[in-house]
Amino acid sequence: MKRTIQTVFALTAAVGLLASASVTALAAGMPAAVQKLIPAAVKEAEATVFGTTMNPRQVKMMNAGFNSFYGTKIKLNQIGGRHTRKRVEVIRALKNQVPTGLDIFWTSSPRALINGNAIVKFNWAKEFGLSKDLMQGEYGIKTHDSYLTMVTINTKLVKAGDEPRTYDDLLKPKWKGKIAMPRSPSPWIYFSYAFGEEKAVMYLNTLLKQQNVKKLPRYPDVRSRIIAGEFSVGLGTEAWAEIRKGAPVKHPNMDKVILAARGAYIVKDSKSPNIAKLWGYWVVSPSGQKTIHDVRGYSLINTKTGDMYKYVQGKKVIDVPFDWRMKNEARLGKKFRSILRGKKKKSQKK
Repeated sequence: MKRTIQTVFALTAAVGLLASASVTALAAGMPAAVQKLIPAAVKEAEATVFGTTMNPRQVKMMNAGFNSFYGTKIKLNQIGGRHTRKRVEVIRALKNQVPTGLDIFWTSSPRALINGNAIVKFNWAKEFGLSKDLMQGEYGIKTHDSYLTMVTINTKLVKAGDEPRTYDDLLKPKWKGKIAMPRSPSPWIYFSYAFGEEKAVMYLNTLLKQQNVKKLPRYPDVRSRIIAGEFSVGLGTEAWAEIRKGAPVKHPNMDKVILAARGAYIVKDSKSPNIAKLWGYWVVSPSGQKTIHDVRGYSLINTKTGDMYKYVQGKKVIDVPFDWRMKNEARLGKKFRSILRGKKKKSQKK
């Protein structure tokens, strides 16, 4: 009996050493600051990322990609929903000292989170030796180039010769009643940077009043309705993952591409800050970029294996700066939200 117990202990120790050796081997090529986080992250065991809604298969892919990179068995919970609503919930929870249950907020617009003191500063570039270009202010790390101004067409409804090539093409009579877009001011904020605020206002008003564009509650709604053939053209979302699956959609060869980075931010009351930091380092690595591309078609435009890298070649790329967004989002968001709701300006009293 004593020999059996000793054998069990010996086997357990051997397995532990093998696991430790495996993690050490995988971490060998990583910065010391990253390697240092792994044991503490393993103890945390689990983390929650709010950002993109994913099905169970996609969540499993995210877990597999992350854990194979670090040689760990950490559980990643991936949840999504309306970012505007969730930001308010997180800020309110922190003010009332109620746990948010989140570790990472993965979003294109962290302004409210910064103002609400809901995320923490972290110098990803300095700590992990990453490019300064990946920094989103003093808080976040740029995970992929977001494309909230992308145009998507249903290939069964739009002939090759009729594809729009410029945004102005969408104002032609033939597209009246055939365009869907999200009920969100964000695309028009970015449009303002690219083409000027005056043109953005005029363009949106023309879409609403002349083109009878269909406003939908969420970005995924636009994508699904274009795929279903309810509308010919979608404005404000991408469909790379669906294109790879053979859906009857594509992104026409537009002359300009307007980009606004999406980033990962560590939530102030995170119970798993070490996992959150490892997630940020992983997602910008070739392994992480491959995973989020396989899962949702996301990637940085300088990731040469990504669909967006191929798409932007030969086009004018307009990248909306982080600082400009933080300075102008509140004012422009209010302005375009009012237009989308159909509210008229109050006449000034004399």
